[in-house]
Amino acid sequence: MGSIADGGQALACALPQAFGEANRARSLQLSLSIVVGACAIVAGAYLRATQLSTQILIDDEWHAIHKLLHSDVKGIVTSFGVADYSIPLTLYYRFLAMHGGLTEWQMHLPMLCAGIALLIVAPLLLRRHASPPVLAAWVVLLTISPLLVYESRTARPYALTCLLVFVAIVAFRNWWRETPHSRAWGTAYAIATFLAGWLHLVTLPFTLLPFAYAGWRALVHRSSGGRAIARLVVLALTIAVPLAVALVPPFLSNRAELAAKTAADSVTWESAYRTLLMLFGIASPWLLAVCALLCVVGVRRFASRDADDFRYVAFVCVGAAAAIMVARPQWIQHPLVLARYLLPALPFVLLLLAEGAIALVDRVGALSPAVAACAGIGLFLAGPIPAYLYWPNQFMGHQRFQFDYDPAHNPYVLEIPREPIPAFYRELAKRPPGSRTLIEAPWRLESNFDPHPWYQQVHRQFVKIGLVTPTCGVRDFGDYPASVTELRFRNFVHLSDVLAGHASGADYLVMHVVPWKTPPDATVDWPDVEACLPKIQASLGEPVYRDDRIVVFGLHGQN
Repeated sequence: MGSIADGGQALACALPQAFGEANRARSLQLSLSIVVGACAIVAGAYLRATQLSTQILIDDEWHAIHKLLHSDVKGIVTSFGVADYSIPLTLYYRFLAMHGGLTEWQMHLPMLCAGIALLIVAPLLLRRHASPPVLAAWVVLLTISPLLVYESRTARPYALTCLLVFVAIVAFRNWWRETPHSRAWGTAYAIATFLAGWLHLVTLPFTLLPFAYAGWRALVHRSSGGRAIARLVVLALTIAVPLAVALVPPFLSNRAELAAKTAADSVTWESAYRTLLMLFGIASPWLLAVCALLCVVGVRRFASRDADDFRYVAFVCVGAAAAIMVARPQWIQHPLVLARYLLPALPFVLLLLAEGAIALVDRVGALSPAVAACAGIGLFLAGPIPAYLYWPNQFMGHQRFQFDYDPAHNPYVLEIPREPIPAFYRELAKRPPGSRTLIEAPWRLESNFDPHPWYQQVHRQFVKIGLVTPTCGVRDFGDYPASVTELRFRNFVHLSDVLAGHASGADYLVMHVVPWKTPPDATVDWPDVEACLPKIQASLGEPVYRDDRIVVFGLHGQN
């Protein structure tokens, strides 16, 4: 009897100690999860904001600028444009242009805010659906995602639509389940769906497919099917009316252009594979295999907790991806285009990856968030971002860095002209980085014809783009005269102002006599720079450097 009593006493003493240790482990794990998540959010804000004010607007960022330069409000709201622009973003830009002037920072600000907000909103909305270590690992993956970073830094709507679609998918689910504040969730869904659809049509499959899933579930559970269908109809009408008001006018005026943009190109097995690499932000097939296996583990863990939640998200994301690919929009064979269209699914994919990663490191117990964070740092270093974080780099959005994360498959790397970089840039490289500013003119806004990222990586000086209208002829593609005072871009300088003595703090004017081309057989519209040089020389004096490609003039006595 004594031994039994002694054993019971020992057990009574051990149980509180065991529970105490378990509580301490959980407390440490929670604390580490909060620290890792907070640090990741700070790092994510840095990656999305660093050097943003110096970035040169290029490629599709000019679609909206061209539209507001050549159209009024009616023209903006009643057209999608031959070159797609986002109607509400363009209206926002026009409002700012008409009220004090539009700057690059103002163009980037909505996407920057949305990109940072996703890092906070996503784990908050799903905090009851995943453990703290998983949420922390998820925030790390969202932070370092090259696609999410890139779109948060680009004056295009994709960072906004990614956030809005995520909110819409979660809000619809909460509304449908009649969780507390169901009416507020329904309102949030309607607002997010409308804004996302107005910003870009490609979001509609993601935000409208929840109706199909909920309708199917209502038919399966016939006991409450009538009431459920009625709720769906009311919400559908709530969202259909504002979408129709916003989208029917441009649909009616752009039927031919929209028809030409669908059934145009197709996804191939190769492009689908390279799209997966871009979504995971890597170039290695071995890393992709590891990520895929971890996602499979994540699916099992997520589905085991709530199979219906998993089926819902999978139905929406897979169904939207299928709808986009069946529509065959223009350029979808390019991995970056398909990856951009699938961006709203990326946060959910990364959540599954975080689930799988934490399952792998669960044996380290309380330290699992820290281990997952270290793995995330390794994934970041294996991705494309470190290669373009040098300072100064004003062309992080250039397709040299973004079109494909493997240089061996990126035509903007493979097909560049092979002529030597002018000696002038190599001489500049001997001076401290960021100590000089160049005005480069003329230019083309497309990455295909823009050599400046290659030159800047060598000389490491600041760059402004010189707009030559009307000094060297009239151009309206990526160019506009100094009389357009509504645009106050700090990284663009008018040649007419330079010749009038306003060099905007620059040290050199670099005139490019001939265009730079990728691919080599492309034809490029280019001003007659040779004919323009005497006018420049009359104002600025003899050039300080000349070769067969560039002529350089010193400003403020530079030589």
